[in-house]
Amino acid sequence: ATGGGVWKTIDGGVNWQNISDGFFKTGSVGAIDVADSDSNIIYVGMGEQTLRGNVSSGDGVYKSIDAGKTWKNIGLTDTQQISRVRVHPKNPDIVYVAAIGHLWGNNEQRGIFRSKDGGKTWEKILYRNAETGASDLIIDPTNPNTLYAAFWQISRKPYRMDSGGDGSGLFKSIDGGDTWTEISKNKGLPTGVLGKINITVSPVNANRLWAMIEAKEGGLFRSDDGGENWQKVSDNANIRQRPWYFNRVYADTENENTVYVLNVQFHKSIDGGRNFTTVGVPHGDNHDLWISPNDAKRMINGNDGGANVTNNSGGMWTEQDQPTAQFYRVALDNDFPYNIYGAQQDNSTVRIASRSDNSAITERDWFAVGGGESGWIAPHPENSNIVFAGSYDGYLTRYNHRTGQERNINVYPENPMGAGAEDFKYRFQWNFPIMFSPHQTDGKYPLYTAANILFRSMDEGQSWQAISPDLTRNDKSRQKSSGGPISQDNTSIEYYDTIFAVDESPVKQGVIWTGSDDGLVQVTKDNGKTWENVTPKDLPEWIQINEINTSPFDAGTAYFAATNYKNDDLKPYLYKTNDYGKSWKKIVNGIPAEFFTRVIIEDPNKRGFLYAGTERGIFYSANDGESWQSLQLNLPIVPITDLAIHKREKDLVVATQGRSFYVLDNLPIVYALAEAQKADVYLFKPEDAYRTAGGGGFPLPATATVGKNPPNGVVVNYFLKEKPTKEITLEFLDAAGKVIRKFSKKPEPTTPKEPTSPEPNNPPPSGEPPLPTEAGLNTFVWNFRQPNAATVPGLILWGGSLAGARVVPGNYQARLSVDGKPVSTESFTVKADPLLSTTPEDFAKQFDLMTKINDKLSETHNAILEIRDIRGQLENVAKRVKMPEQKDLADKAREISKQLTTVEEELMQTKIKSSQDALNFPIRLNNKIAALGASVDSSDDPPTAQAYLVYNDLTAKIDAQLSRLAKIKSEDIAEFNRQYAAKNLPVIVTKK
Repeated sequence: ATGGGVWKTIDGGVNWQNISDGFFKTGSVGAIDVADSDSNIIYVGMGEQTLRGNVSSGDGVYKSIDAGKTWKNIGLTDTQQISRVRVHPKNPDIVYVAAIGHLWGNNEQRGIFRSKDGGKTWEKILYRNAETGASDLIIDPTNPNTLYAAFWQISRKPYRMDSGGDGSGLFKSIDGGDTWTEISKNKGLPTGVLGKINITVSPVNANRLWAMIEAKEGGLFRSDDGGENWQKVSDNANIRQRPWYFNRVYADTENENTVYVLNVQFHKSIDGGRNFTTVGVPHGDNHDLWISPNDAKRMINGNDGGANVTNNSGGMWTEQDQPTAQFYRVALDNDFPYNIYGAQQDNSTVRIASRSDNSAITERDWFAVGGGESGWIAPHPENSNIVFAGSYDGYLTRYNHRTGQERNINVYPENPMGAGAEDFKYRFQWNFPIMFSPHQTDGKYPLYTAANILFRSMDEGQSWQAISPDLTRNDKSRQKSSGGPISQDNTSIEYYDTIFAVDESPVKQGVIWTGSDDGLVQVTKDNGKTWENVTPKDLPEWIQINEINTSPFDAGTAYFAATNYKNDDLKPYLYKTNDYGKSWKKIVNGIPAEFFTRVIIEDPNKRGFLYAGTERGIFYSANDGESWQSLQLNLPIVPITDLAIHKREKDLVVATQGRSFYVLDNLPIVYALAEAQKADVYLFKPEDAYRTAGGGGFPLPATATVGKNPPNGVVVNYFLKEKPTKEITLEFLDAAGKVIRKFSKKPEPTTPKEPTSPEPNNPPPSGEPPLPTEAGLNTFVWNFRQPNAATVPGLILWGGSLAGARVVPGNYQARLSVDGKPVSTESFTVKADPLLSTTPEDFAKQFDLMTKINDKLSETHNAILEIRDIRGQLENVAKRVKMPEQKDLADKAREISKQLTTVEEELMQTKIKSSQDALNFPIRLNNKIAALGASVDSSDDPPTAQAYLVYNDLTAKIDAQLSRLAKIKSEDIAEFNRQYAAKNLPVIVTKK
């Protein structure tokens, strides 16, 4: 995946699982190949080959010898972008790599590389120059000594792309890569400047080749004699458009006349490439294809939506549900639950809930909010149904979710598509800023957006006012049409000299900062009337100011993250000022040299606590940037494009380029981490918890295609320096210190005990969740509930529950103890769902009735347990008294057992043995009162009047049976025991 690592399916594309997390040091994958001779051996080339302006680079080649369970980097770490990896079909130690090399600068580690020892050593076997890399490589399926390689002269600068040059060409080897012959000047191929070239060989007829060539007279070319002679078979514009981005060609594995060309659409020819039809695929922008060598109807297609599999030549494809979205930015609102907003590369914008009432966050919890793939998003501060979203070419919309209306409010609605930036009045970048002021003016929140100047609207886009001059370098030489000597490509991603970042101080209205993609930082202290260039003197001249964020605590403090990878510089650049930009300090200590930075933000709940997103992970600083530490935790290695902090919930939300959104809950844990790691045992203060009706959910499998909910309960975190050798106890108390719930775990015995069979009349385990006690950070979730009701073996309930009552919203405490000695006690609050109007009195009524129901259910089940125990004793008596003179005692025992069974069968339906048996055998009193409890507990409301009626009716019936049991014990069993004792026999033991 582009930015998302390597994924594997074992069920034909129905489910996918990431297999590179924990091993890869970069996220962007350019090529992959599995050895034909040993499917356990996989080679992966890092760094995507779709060379967009926001391209991510890689760190060489990885190899797995166990089908992806483990990986090892095997070199070529400076290739950055790899287009193809090819493994010898019979010898998995022979592997070839086609490396594009550095996109933003010249370098030597590019071209075709070969290893003969499985990647231990590499040799460069074909090279053009420091500006040209390899765009394709293929091994003749019928003769692995024959190889074809395509070279591509491609370069990018921050303000343009150039595809094509003298370095581009096509080459052939017939000795396994030892020597090469250029064939790009052979008869029939285009003359003049060549750009991107891609090639394929027919496995059916090795003399048949196809090449897609970017040239003025380019198109699809075919050779029927191994590349000696060529003919153009198609110049169809649909297969030629945007050749630098598409252009790949694939030969069918069973029919020498069938060939596929990938572009915006998926094109197929069955007449050797002369005519094409379109095959429907789940998503546009197609970039890669695998065709099964023994069944050409089986294909895997990779496009901008993900991967999809077909078994019938594209008649049907598997779903695209890999969690590999690329988000440019992230925004949050203040709803409950709060929503997360972002624009996905080559997909829609998204508003998605941060939690749901279901077991997971699914497609039902998100929708598009206007705009397009590349934009910033700004929900209205007071009405999240109104959302402003952007896209390329200055496209800006106002979306009303209530009405479904999406209004175009472009600042200057002149469509610039296809032209260079120099031709337009305003230069709007592909990813231009949109944001609301944190302050109201005359009761309204100003809306900002930026081109090369900053605009403000006081009427939600009905009109716009310029509030700045041009805040960029405005270098006209860097505003020309982009694309190179063959094809032009202007989508605004190369538009330069633009404002790339904007922020206004939340502390002082009118203090507004901008950062430009050409390296300028500007500030106004008077709401845009005057501006001052405050660019740090040691900042590289043409660096991109990717994000600027003001301090929530001080009007003169601001931070910015700059990226210089577009000048072939991967170093991090983070700066801070405390004096409105008069002086700056570079703050990158602790961030590795090749982890270029995209974002920096200060925690609004803790001054000087910073977070930074880099190309290879996330970092935090507890000392205002003096030093940084990794905060990666379970976050995959993936480019971090943006960060946002939800102040109320104390959550950190991460936007990634390849792994969608991630959320880190409860940031105060990070604040206290250093202190905790000094202690033997440390209890973190629990985060206040919302008592909601749903949410939480079960642990998600690795192949899950849904979002994970935050836990529904009180999350308690504690640190253990070592795995404990004594009992650990976690208790939950009310505000007065009364224990509500207790969980504990004793250390495991050093010598294993012999397994024992459970006693037949002992109840099963109560279902209490285990208390984790591993060395390091441990997490436990209390579900707000009192202890469960007692249970009985074999219990199957229809619509009922043993769950204890949920505590009412209020103040509580958590106490952690070791070996019975309290280590720490921390307070927390259980909050009501903010969407509800339930009063404290209503919560109390529900709690009281639920407590009574569970107490009665426990009483019922304990009675059943006692009945079974007594009956077991009586059965033993009946077996022991075999003398004729003892027959009366045996008969009496059987009679009492029968009476007990009658009571038990009124209390519980003993014939239910499976989940559907209740349809045949009516449920009894225990199930009825358990079902009443589930009904009362089904929402956060007071019990209905009829619930009290049913409770009174059921408890009267239960009490009647409990009275019968008491009478049997006090009269029948007591008399039986007197007779039994008179004969010097052991008596029946009952509970008092």
